[in-house]
Amino acid sequence: MIGYLKGRLKAAEDGHLLLEVAGVGYEVFVGVVDPYMPRLGAACELWIHTHVREDQLALFGFADAAAKKIFLLLLGVSGVGPKLAMAVVATLSARELFDAVHLGNLKALTAVPGVGKKVAERLTLELKDKMMPVMQQGGALQAGLPQEGREWHDLMDALSGLGFSDQKIRNVLKLARAEFAGQSVEINQLLKYSLQKIKQC
Repeated sequence: MIGYLKGRLKAAEDGHLLLEVAGVGYEVFVGVVDPYMPRLGAACELWIHTHVREDQLALFGFADAAAKKIFLLLLGVSGVGPKLAMAVVATLSARELFDAVHLGNLKALTAVPGVGKKVAERLTLELKDKMMPVMQQGGALQAGLPQEGREWHDLMDALSGLGFSDQKIRNVLKLARAEFAGQSVEINQLLKYSLQKIKQC
């Protein structure tokens, strides 16, 4: 299986890159070309997922290992194939997907081309317990999850442990995010605010 390629960019169009490696041209699907676009002839490196079917072998490329890990998580969701998983990765950053899944933000998920309400609901259900371990692995993903992200996750765990429903937790988290937008806050401050507001949700 091909897991990584480094070579020179020969062509780029229609969501595909042609990467020359040691005289061999590899066609790699990246979904959205712009984020991957060095100038033609320049060095280019991609993390690769090799997708094998009976009638096809396709390469899917990512700018970093973080995006590839999220892509593989998405492939594990029932009804999500590689092109739809790529659309999610191309539309939402790892952090945006994490927030959408944990807050049950179906609007953000259905903004991805090809993701309808049922698929969005499956994403929130099947990824909720799987994303945090992946988000915490490796330097690239760690950079995409600042301390604030872990504090919000701890807040969700605390409220769930106190017996509040998922709906109430989602509602109060929306209020708290609006209240503390752009601020550095501690978990105790978030929890105190949430407990004051959650009965209103």
